[in-house]
Amino acid sequence: MLNPQEQQWLEESLSYLSVQGAPDVEVVVGDASARNYYRVKLGARNFILCRSKDEASNQRFRKVSAALEQVGVMAPLVFAFDDDLGLMLMSDMGRTQLIEVYQMNAHAHPYSIIHRVLNDLIRLSQIPDPLLMHEDQFIVGRYNQALLDRDFGLFTEWCIDKALGLTLHSQEKASLDALSKQFESAFDDQPQVWVHRDFHSRNLMLTDDDVAVIDFQDMVKGPICYDLISLVFDAYWLIPSQDQSNIIDDYYRLLSSESLIDVSRENFQRWVAVTAMQRLIKILGIFCRLSLRDGKTQYLSDLPMVIHHIEALHQSNTEVWPEDWLQLWKERLLPALKTFLTRHEISLDLK
Repeated sequence: MLNPQEQQWLEESLSYLSVQGAPDVEVVVGDASARNYYRVKLGARNFILCRSKDEASNQRFRKVSAALEQVGVMAPLVFAFDDDLGLMLMSDMGRTQLIEVYQMNAHAHPYSIIHRVLNDLIRLSQIPDPLLMHEDQFIVGRYNQALLDRDFGLFTEWCIDKALGLTLHSQEKASLDALSKQFESAFDDQPQVWVHRDFHSRNLMLTDDDVAVIDFQDMVKGPICYDLISLVFDAYWLIPSQDQSNIIDDYYRLLSSESLIDVSRENFQRWVAVTAMQRLIKILGIFCRLSLRDGKTQYLSDLPMVIHHIEALHQSNTEVWPEDWLQLWKERLLPALKTFLTRHEISLDLK
């Protein structure tokens, strides 16, 4: 699990925190990244040990963690780190993900907690720029054209090309280009704020008295709707459409009251729809890549949820989508996705 050098570093780091003894270390089920997590237990104290050789990502994690604390958003605190070893020792946010709150209250009203989460989103979005800078340079990036192109490329390469094995003709490629331009326009139109980029129910932890945010090292400055749609169009959980609308309305009112937006509800909904579509087709690409390249086939079981969200967006925002895109989706992409999932013995029916 840990090699002798890592074990020695861990014990020395704990001793600096006045925690003595030989810790128990257990693997924490990882996320979609290459990072490894371990829960460290010693007496009544619990910590999380992160192993990652991505030094830049580790530096961003520490910088964003400190910034979140400054603005009052609960997040893991980093107590010790060693970039040469690729280790960080941090506070433990517990074992209860927000998705488990949804599951435990599925027949009641599990979404009231989201109102607290929306206030955290406001605080996160308004982090003062200097808190995310080092030597007058931003240590985190922006949702620029290069990142948008990379996201779209995940969809075309890993979903359309490699998973579905489709060859598109020139008109179909043109429809994808038009959709990509629509994403660019919607992103440019929105106010740019700090966004987590993966603000969903598996990255929000319920503690004794608050909701904590994890996995935030890929934060960028981007469109103001982005984290909202990560929460509302969650790839791992279906929030009923009426609850989705209520959450979107609540956030619209919050943003308006904070003077962060000056736009009609209709235009805000258009931002939400197009931003959600951009993220969802990116996730199609990511989940296909995780399966085909990394052998993490469990993510294929989440594709039906993503497809459901896309279908719902098409139906509820019909006037938003280019006709060529709708035709490509209905006639080629959706049937090919159904065939792909059937081959992997996965039903499109949501459980």
